[in-house]
Amino acid sequence: MLALALLGGTTASAQRKIRDLNKPGYDERPVHYGFYLALPYTGYNLQHSQAYADQFITDPNGTNAVSVNTKKSLGFYTGLVLNVRIADYLDARFVPGVGFYNRSIEFANVRPEDGGEPIDDTQSINSTMIELPVLLKYKAKRRSNYRPYLVAGIKPGIDLGKGKNTVDDEARQLQVESFDLALEYGIGLDIFYPYFKFAPELRFSHGLLNQHIPVANSDYSNFIQKTTNHNISLILFFE
Repeated sequence: MLALALLGGTTASAQRKIRDLNKPGYDERPVHYGFYLALPYTGYNLQHSQAYADQFITDPNGTNAVSVNTKKSLGFYTGLVLNVRIADYLDARFVPGVGFYNRSIEFANVRPEDGGEPIDDTQSINSTMIELPVLLKYKAKRRSNYRPYLVAGIKPGIDLGKGKNTVDDEARQLQVESFDLALEYGIGLDIFYPYFKFAPELRFSHGLLNQHIPVANSDYSNFIQKTTNHNISLILFFE
């Protein structure tokens, strides 16, 4: 009788777990779709030019030298998800989307042409990017309605905008490339609900290509050797 009672309790517990498991056959589907919303904390990684370094040869204390630094800002991007099952714990993901970015560079201690007091001048470049990330997703074993995962891949991007700041002063003009390629990796958590799967993900993106285009007669451009795009994004997936 005791054995029967224990067996009955175990069976009831197993049935209860099955009932509490949301979307139990989700991982067996070869393909599934979804969409995502993302907030990137974005900016340039900047490398100064030799002309920038030369300022400090004639002015070792940097009293009259122009300081050039990047500023971070929030952007936004959204898109669709195509997920293809490769193996029990491995998926391939194509997540095309469109992103809106505003990346800024601050030029401090700039001497105006009229000889007035030095000023700080921030120049921004707005970008509307078509992004085409291709990623591999390595999933841990599902525990109830939760499952952590790792993701990594590459992200080509094409800027649909002008790729430059909007100033009339030739000495302050900046310009960037229209194509970029980034290395991406991150960590996330799949959370299964009765009718959909929700996954918050933290992803890092490191641009691989120099985005800076030298502009003739531009003092600002002359201070820059290289810029690459970098993002830290919080992404919310609905699949």
